[in-house]
Amino acid sequence: MTDKQTFFSTTNHDPKEFSHLFPPAPENVVTPTVTEQLALNKNAGVDYVIQFKFSTKVVSKDKNKPTLTRQDLEQKVIESISDITTRLASVGLRYQIRPGKEPNSLLLFVSSPIQPIKKAYRQERVRDFLLGVRVDDIEEASDIQTFQGLTESERLRLVYEIITNPKEEGGAGISTETDEYVEAIIPLHNDEFNNNWLKSWSTKWLIQDNDLLLIRDHFGEKIAYYFAFLQNYFLWLSAPSFMGIFVYLTHTNTLALWYSFAMIFWAVVFIEIWKRKEKELSIQWGVRNYSKNEKRRTEFKGDMWIKDQVTGEDKPEVSAYKLLGRRLASIPGVAAGAVFLSVIVGFVFALQLFLHEYYNGPFHQFLHYTPTVGYVLLIPTMTAIYSKWMKTLNDWEMHKTSASYEYHYTQKIFIANFLVGYLSLFITAWIYIPFGDHVLPYLVQYNISHDHKTVDFQRLRSQLVYFIVTGQLVGFLTEMVVPYVLNLIKPKAQRITERIMKKEETPSATDLAKKEAEDEEEQKFMTKVYNEVALQEYNIYLDYAEMVTQFGYVSMFSTVWPLTALFCMINNWVELRGDAVKVCKYTRRPIPTRAESIGPWLGNMETLIWFSSITMSSFAYLFHPTTNIHSVYTPIFTLLAILLSEHIYVAIRIGVQQGIRVLLPNWSEWKVQREEYKLKKVWLERMVGNHQAFISSGAHSHDASDLSEGLSSKIWSNHLDQPNEELQVGVQIVQDAFKSK
Repeated sequence: MTDKQTFFSTTNHDPKEFSHLFPPAPENVVTPTVTEQLALNKNAGVDYVIQFKFSTKVVSKDKNKPTLTRQDLEQKVIESISDITTRLASVGLRYQIRPGKEPNSLLLFVSSPIQPIKKAYRQERVRDFLLGVRVDDIEEASDIQTFQGLTESERLRLVYEIITNPKEEGGAGISTETDEYVEAIIPLHNDEFNNNWLKSWSTKWLIQDNDLLLIRDHFGEKIAYYFAFLQNYFLWLSAPSFMGIFVYLTHTNTLALWYSFAMIFWAVVFIEIWKRKEKELSIQWGVRNYSKNEKRRTEFKGDMWIKDQVTGEDKPEVSAYKLLGRRLASIPGVAAGAVFLSVIVGFVFALQLFLHEYYNGPFHQFLHYTPTVGYVLLIPTMTAIYSKWMKTLNDWEMHKTSASYEYHYTQKIFIANFLVGYLSLFITAWIYIPFGDHVLPYLVQYNISHDHKTVDFQRLRSQLVYFIVTGQLVGFLTEMVVPYVLNLIKPKAQRITERIMKKEETPSATDLAKKEAEDEEEQKFMTKVYNEVALQEYNIYLDYAEMVTQFGYVSMFSTVWPLTALFCMINNWVELRGDAVKVCKYTRRPIPTRAESIGPWLGNMETLIWFSSITMSSFAYLFHPTTNIHSVYTPIFTLLAILLSEHIYVAIRIGVQQGIRVLLPNWSEWKVQREEYKLKKVWLERMVGNHQAFISSGAHSHDASDLSEGLSSKIWSNHLDQPNEELQVGVQIVQDAFKSK
């Protein structure tokens, strides 16, 4: 069965219906190209490593069910590994099993021949064509050339889809969520590429578009979009950096209205230009309209099977009432998590204020550092607990597609980062500074020794400086220095542990692997595999959350400390290269994923810009030298300032959107229109031949069979074969008419 026929057999379409558009793929076997051969040789032909972990201890989670015996558990594990290998073989993938380094673990090396990749590639091209992701002609001979130039990320992505896609879609249906003992599915790093990449970036001040294209070809569009956004954001920070330096050196009151609205204008222009850049990259990278291809998550099983109204496919479905009920039921869970995190942040902040601003009693010099320890240790721990709770809720909500799952999870994570990043600043600006002096009578009442000074705007500025300078420095040390130190210490600690345990235990999995290895090269490769399996999975959510939170500091609080953008720009120059090191050295290789934008994070940044119209206007009024902050009219005038600022923000946004649409040419849209026009011309040329054949088939120009009966026969019988005489009759009538006058 050809690839085209296979595709249409899963979508219940008649292949003949589209035969003129999608000819059958050639049946001959294509020899692996240079690109494919290099991809196979980089990691000994291993595309993915499936980590399989199990326990030999019998644990009963449900008291109502009978407890498994050790023999039953062993049989269950064997059946699981047998089922996984059967599914891999059924989709044409090669595999071999190696012992894992950790006890009770196996590693399945998975490699794909060319034919399954060709099949997946062809199906993807057809799907892209139907959804408008690509506008090039699928029948052209260049289709084969495109496959021969398949990038490393495209190959790995196709193989991953073969492994994880549901069985109904032609995949093996293997997933960490649905297979009990599958711990991870891991692609191996290309060490040569990683080293060249890091060496290249370490000698560059600016990252070029070609560098981003290399990232896309190696890691996929999702990772490439992150680095493209970070690079673009870094360059755009230059404008508020220079403006901030000017304001810092020339203005005693940095809360000037012109500066506030200039920052809002900058933020709006940056977002709108980035939207244009996203679209250009999506066309350049061939992922335009990819979001229309909402693939079903392997984890989504549904309660029933129905036929898709568009494609006719059988697909799992859940009652809309059940989905709505779960979404509504998760709202209290999200709210509870947000309240919990707010209480923790508020407690640490209140403790900091009390120990720094009021308390002057025993052990003051030691207790002074307690809040800092709380920020460094307690809040990240509580944030991690919140994130796990949000993931549990997101899994429970039964999202059908990856896009839906990612969107809702991102919004939940954004809430956490918003609270941790900005809540203490809002408390300082809107509660502590206006009402901080009211705490003094209570300190006197309870005989608490204090050395409190008048609360003013400088308190807010010093707190912001801590987040921008100290906070980002601590983040860099946590992301880069700590993993580097751990990588140095961990191997030594493992060797010591192995020596101690070696006398008491049977030969370890590592020893078995070394016995099986035939030469030093294979041992070196197995060491590489073990090291990469031991790494943490790369979490792009954390990097996006860090940048979006930083964008909030710049857009909402630059008037508080004008050097905010400058220090963020310096941080991002380091962050751009530090994240490259993290992806290559400190985390597992990310699984290549297609994307046409940075996803929900763009909407989150637009929310922060709207919020900046609130913060900057309120700060400009509350902390103006002529404002009596304790006046009863201050809240009213502050709200009026906020409403006015919001309307100005809306006007700025509409004006910028219209200005960009009119003034800046959109070459990407022109390119798409040209390609679509070219494709229509090709189709028209094909259809002209079909029309001519249709018109001429079964008929002749002088056929009069339709005029052979009744009155039509009497009128036409003597006139069909004499066209010249008929013309002469007409001419004679005209001439006679002119002669009569």
